[in-house]
Amino acid sequence: MSVSSSRRNAGNMLIYILGAIFLFGILILVLKGNNQEGSGIDGEKITIRASEMQRYAAELERGVSYIMQNGYSESDIRFGSPASSVNYGLITNIPARQVFDPQGGAVEYKNPPSGINDGTQWQFYATTHIPDVGSNTAASSKSELLAVLPNVTEPFCNQINRNNNQTIDLSVDTDPAANGCINAPASPFTGTYVDGATANSPDPTKFSKKPPSEACIRCNGGTFNYYRVLLGR
Repeated sequence: MSVSSSRRNAGNMLIYILGAIFLFGILILVLKGNNQEGSGIDGEKITIRASEMQRYAAELERGVSYIMQNGYSESDIRFGSPASSVNYGLITNIPARQVFDPQGGAVEYKNPPSGINDGTQWQFYATTHIPDVGSNTAASSKSELLAVLPNVTEPFCNQINRNNNQTIDLSVDTDPAANGCINAPASPFTGTYVDGATANSPDPTKFSKKPPSEACIRCNGGTFNYYRVLLGR
């Protein structure tokens, strides 16, 4: 074998080796990416679902605004629906003040899609004062009207906060709650607001961006709950 032929063979072998190293590196990056939260097919679904739920929460906020613009008070607002498992009153009770009635907020009632929480429907509360939203002193704090999607998954919760550029450590409780969690199933909203010292309030130091009018937090007991302020007070 000639010297030039040997060099050519050695050069070809080097190309094969470098090509194999390159392909192996790509494989490692792909496998690493698929193991990261929010990546791959499941991650794409979470991203889409989080955006869908945020758009729906924005519709709920607009529905409340429509009712207020039509001359109803903050205590008049209702969330009655035959499809709801929670008693928010009858949707036929003054339709113009009902968020889910065409005469009122004109919002279509929707259940959350499967896979993002434990199947619990959207809930509505006025038991929590959100830091820096509305009145923000402890003595005069008023609870906000909130839409809450309870018991969501941690990856969904993190995606909501990423969408809002909100950094929250979900390994600790955001809502330590001497007065209960932001998700207060015993107190669905039917016109009454819990104000002052008895209102619940998440720890303001846990939010990186204020006012946190929309976020996903961890409550005492370890549940993750997405909320949006429908009416700041």
